[in-house]
Amino acid sequence: MLKRVEAIFSLILSHAGAYSELVSDDLKIAYGRFMRRLWAGVILAGAVTFLTVLACVAVIAITWETPARLWTIGGLLGLFSLIAICALVALRTPKETLSILPQTATEWHKDRVLLEEILTRSHREEV
Repeated sequence: MLKRVEAIFSLILSHAGAYSELVSDDLKIAYGRFMRRLWAGVILAGAVTFLTVLACVAVIAITWETPARLWTIGGLLGLFSLIAICALVALRTPKETLSILPQTATEWHKDRVLLEEILTRSHREEV
């Protein structure tokens, strides 16, 4: 019985180092993906903002000397209000679940199955 407990603790200790490496690798991958997406999002947001401002200024400049000037400004206000509401709804709707530490979770699952097999086998030997 003592040898089995010793084997289990030995297995746990040997896997502790491997788990720390897996967690570290998962965090490095997640951080890299996050930073790439963050910078792409910042650049995209800046470009879209600049493009939108220039397009609005162009539309208002074209209609400045006409009676449709106020209708154009009101239409742009309504359009961007609608876009903002749609974006808010899209952000609040969860689309996918994020998998946190996927490599580590896979290895934990494998080890749980292995540990269950060892425990059931040792239980059968005792009986």
